[in-house]
Amino acid sequence: MSNKVQERRERKIKEAIKAKNWNEVTRLLQQEQSNAERRDRYHHKRSMEESISRNDGKRRERYEVVASSDLNPEEALILAELRQAIREAKASLSEIDSKIVEMIAEQGSSYKETARYITEHYKKMSDVTVKSHYCKALKKLAPLLKSYR
Repeated sequence: MSNKVQERRERKIKEAIKAKNWNEVTRLLQQEQSNAERRDRYHHKRSMEESISRNDGKRRERYEVVASSDLNPEEALILAELRQAIREAKASLSEIDSKIVEMIAEQGSSYKETARYITEHYKKMSDVTVKSHYCKALKKLAPLLKSYR
């Protein structure tokens, strides 16, 4: 907040005190906080300490109901099994097809980026050929990973 704004607010507070207008004093003292809250609402920001009500009638603070990103032991085990199954299924693919699946599905690379990498490290391949290899590899992997859908 600029110094002029702060000085003007302090001056208005003193005037309100002299006039014994306590509602205005309270409003001016809370104005900075109110402005910050209004800015946060405008930008759709929410406080973790914000009180929210639940259907059961209890009031809770937001941080109490935010889901944890940590996996419970069962979810961690399922994820580990899935990763192992994917590794085993990818082992059934050729080295190039395995790399194509890894780059596109796991790393999010484009067909063009993948084609450039395959051309540099294995053999010349266009992005259309990479897409074809990727689709064929997925068709081969689908039955192997069917139980994890």
